[in-house]
Order: sequence, then structure tokens, then C-alpha cells
Amino acid sequence: NGKVVRTCTYDHSDLFKSCVDNYKKLTGVTDLRKATTPFLDDKVAVKDDGDKPGTLSRVACSVLMQILYGARTARFDLLKVVQGLATKVSKWTLECDRRLHKLACYINTTCDVKMSGYVGDELKDLSIRVYADADFATDADAKSVSGVFEVLYGPNTFFPLAAYSRKQTCVSHSSTGSEIVAADAAVGTEALPILDLLNHL
Repeated sequence: NGKVVRTCTYDHSDLFKSCVDNYKKLTGVTDLRKATTPFLDDKVAVKDDGDKPGTLSRVACSVLMQILYGARTARFDLLKVVQGLATKVSKWTLECDRRLHKLACYINTTCDVKMSGYVGDELKDLSIRVYADADFATDADAKSVSGVFEVLYGPNTFFPLAAYSRKQTCVSHSSTGSEIVAADAAVGTEALPILDLLNHL
């Protein structure tokens, strides 16, 4: 339609390649298979030895914190896995070893994936859209995980602003209940604060 659109691309490919190199160096693993998802198949995750102490407990924190920086700034698809593993560094198990390996395989496969946003409208035509969802009772403590994605939106605009994945502090009794908790958190922690900012522009 002839509209001028400005695009911003977050390129952290070098960072994620260094994350993979760091994982290989600290773990001694050299062969990483192609992975189309960062999530471990439940059939692989649930094993009789899953609760035994993991062999990567001493290096897990170093690997995860480097990945977490990139995930928060440019790779929202990694947030749930890396933040979930980060909560387990004090009680690391063999299952965590397997999940971290799958994450490293996925990052190695998708190092060149970049997050982009574009803006082509005036401020008066823009709005904030917040998307929320929940992963119902997937952890051992039966607590759900809230996922939130916030974007600047307009007729010619779609610009990612923020995202997070956090374990809920309550135990929901249904998927609907967990999604209500996620929606409430999205409004309170993301939508309302950014609206205050926009009102001053």
C-alpha cells in the first residue's frame, strides 16, 4: 500500500553459537543432533533413573545463564525450557541432563533464527496487544506455567515488546483456571504498566 515500514531485527546468532560451544566445552559432548523443538519427549524424560543426581550439575548454571540472556532479549521460544531448568540447578537430576542436552541440540539447529519487528504507523494508530496462555500442571508439584507475549500493534505494525514464562504460585484445578491466572498476571505485570507509559507519550 506504499506505506513506509521500519524493521528491527535482533540478531543473536553469534551469542547462541557461543552458547553451543560453551555447552560442548563444559560437558565434553561433541555430537549434537538436529532438533525441531527444545522440549524433551516425555517418553525420553520419564525414566527409572530420572531422579538420580545429574552429571552436569556443576556446569548447568554457567550454560543456562548464558542462554537465558539471549532468550530474554531475542529468542522467546527458549524461555519456558531455560527458565524451567534454571529453577532446578540446586536439585539437578539425570532428567535435567537430558533436557539440557535437548535444548543445546535445538539451539545448535536454530542458531540463525532471528526475532524481527516492524513499525509503519503513527502513535495514534497503535495499540498494545497482550497474549496469555498456561501450561496446565506440567511440573511435578502440579503448578502450571504462565506464558505472556506483549506486542505493539497497528495496521502496519507488529513489534515484540516483552515475553515471559513463569511458574504460577498457586495450584489450579483445571486448564481454564490456570489460563485465568495467566491472563490476570499478563494484565497486571505487562498490559497496565505499558499503558501508563504510552499515556505520557
